[in-house]
Amino acid sequence: MPMIDQGEKDDKIIAVCADDPEVRHYTDINQLPPHRLAEIRRFFEDYKKNECKEVAVDDFLPSKNAHDAIQHSMDLYAEYILQTLRR
Repeated sequence: MPMIDQGEKDDKIIAVCADDPEVRHYTDINQLPPHRLAEIRRFFEDYKKNECKEVAVDDFLPSKNAHDAIQHSMDLYAEYILQTLRR
């Protein structure tokens, strides 16, 4: 879920517990009931307001985008570790 927090990109990965029989069959965000999506969106819109911070929540994206974002984060972390080891 693309999100802007205080003017900076702060994407969120929405996941389900693979061991939970109630949700483990979901493989894409669009399979969740509309009211659950509204609850998730509202949570991320509201929780920063308690800290007097502005956020903008965009539309949910397909799971492929989440996989790409996770891989990108893993690549950045691996590069950080390599740079740290070279010091």
